[in-house]
Amino acid sequence: MEREGHVSSAPDGRDRRSRLVAMTQAGRHTWEHAAQVKIEAYYAQALEGFSVSDQVHALHYLLKLLDNMQRIDAAQGAAEGEEPV
Repeated sequence: MEREGHVSSAPDGRDRRSRLVAMTQAGRHTWEHAAQVKIEAYYAQALEGFSVSDQVHALHYLLKLLDNMQRIDAAQGAAEGEEPV
């Protein structure tokens, strides 16, 4: 992405092991005018045949699954003496 001019990177002045990465104007243009259009088209195809109600229910269950997974992770971390995130 850097070679194509979509992002730029520079050394982090506070931590030499890190690099600061930023989207360039060309990268922003590509994101706004090409990538998002393709992403929206992909999801429109993937959700073909789903009613609005189907989509709402699917999102509800995915969020419920995520909550359960986060609860499991937190419980396992607490059991291992880790700080909760």
